[in-house]
Amino acid sequence: MQRIFFLLIFMLVGVLILGNPALGQERTEDIREPQIRAENQTINFQQQEQILHRYFDSLAHAREDDTRDALNKKILSRFRRILDDPRSFDYPFDSIQNAGILKSADGKIRLYNWNVPYEAGYNIFQCFLQYKKADTLLTYELNDQSEKIEKPESQTLDKDKWYGALYYDIIVKQGRFDRTYYTLLGFDPNDFLSNRKVIDVLYFDKQDQPVFGAAIFKNRQKVSQRILFEYNEFANMMLRYDQDKEMIVYDHLSPSKPQYEGQREYYGPDFSYDGLKFENGIWNTYFDLDLRLNEIDFDE
Repeated sequence: MQRIFFLLIFMLVGVLILGNPALGQERTEDIREPQIRAENQTINFQQQEQILHRYFDSLAHAREDDTRDALNKKILSRFRRILDDPRSFDYPFDSIQNAGILKSADGKIRLYNWNVPYEAGYNIFQCFLQYKKADTLLTYELNDQSEKIEKPESQTLDKDKWYGALYYDIIVKQGRFDRTYYTLLGFDPNDFLSNRKVIDVLYFDKQDQPVFGAAIFKNRQKVSQRILFEYNEFANMMLRYDQDKEMIVYDHLSPSKPQYEGQREYYGPDFSYDGLKFENGIWNTYFDLDLRLNEIDFDE
């Protein structure tokens, strides 16, 4: 009888432990992020923005490549579903600080852009592009192939073969044959020795597919599809669009010593300035600009 009593007590304790994990071994917390959108429900953009903010903050402070990859996959997956909702085009995403989110002045283009830095010193760039055409919103995911593109200044590229960068400005210009050009200014923290800045151009073909690069950048007799600048990692290069002058203005780069000619890791600003002005459908280069002048005589 006593053995039966203790057996019943043992079974009762076992049931209590199984029914209440807090009485047994310590439970691993299973934190689940809210779903993007349940069936027949709309996206809670504020909630999703907070989640993306946490992901980007964690990505910025990650110390291992595996962690960076895992976070980047989460960011990509979440953006793919969020941007599927047309309302995303007008949602501000103001709290996301470690990604560039830009909209063109004509209200037709929006970019969501960030980089993933790796321990070896290189970066992979990510970008979603939204194109608003009439009542239709088209969304594209760009595939960074920078390291595989030879002579990028002479290449016309597409969404599957994109020369990646962190874009920080979009300049809208009307080109020939009623084509709208979106000139993009971007930054690339290239490697341990040098940084890059890029001037690229985006337009859409007849099938509404994005095209990167166009023969509209003229430097004397040379015409290129895009412009790349490479310079010392610790130097700061100015590249911006001047609204008053209606020009892209930038530092002229030179080697620190003549013997370093052609070795871009030794290049930096030499306190002179060049610029590009959009004329007759192309960007023409002007040299040795005096940026103190409000107006520049382009006929000289």
